[in-house]
Amino acid sequence: MPTDGTSQPPASSGSSASPREAYQRVKRTPELPAPEAVKMRMAPIAAIGTLLWAVALVLTQIFRTELADAGREWWGACALTGVIIGLLGTAGMAVADKRHFGKKQDD
Repeated sequence: MPTDGTSQPPASSGSSASPREAYQRVKRTPELPAPEAVKMRMAPIAAIGTLLWAVALVLTQIFRTELADAGREWWGACALTGVIIGLLGTAGMAVADKRHFGKKQDD
């Protein structure tokens, strides 16, 4: 920054350089290769989440009267919704995994 109080760069700053050359001049870190994408199956993760919602649904049915007395009978509906959406998500992840990983080839 100039010391004369102006915000203009000095005339000898080499403004004829292309943007790429200017970038290379001020670049401080080397280019790093992009990391490999993590390849993992998503269907088991969705299935575990669905299983947890199913456990919550069973628990809400066991403690139905206590939940109703506390004004939390809606927890059962929430758990049922989690199971339904989880089943849809698990099916979707199974299809995506099959497309992504293809059929296993036994050698």
